[in-house]
Amino acid sequence: MRRLATEPERVDWFQVLVDLGRCGVPASSAAAAIGIPKSTVQGWKQGAEPKFADGEKLVALWVGITGKPAEAVPRLGPV
Repeated sequence: MRRLATEPERVDWFQVLVDLGRCGVPASSAAAAIGIPKSTVQGWKQGAEPKFADGEKLVALWVGITGKPAEAVPRLGPV
């Protein structure tokens, strides 16, 4: 389900990365898993927005690691 593209709320990328870290997946491992530089992931943790495709990959990784559905991805609230 591609709910991210139609949601009026933004994904909380910082919290997504914190969740992954708590599950034993540091930013460097998340970057390697989705095929992007570690510095890019660090930028997301500091407030940058990923490209749509990269964001989808990170959400898919979060889903796979946490076992939660994509609909449960942390969100910031309305834009």
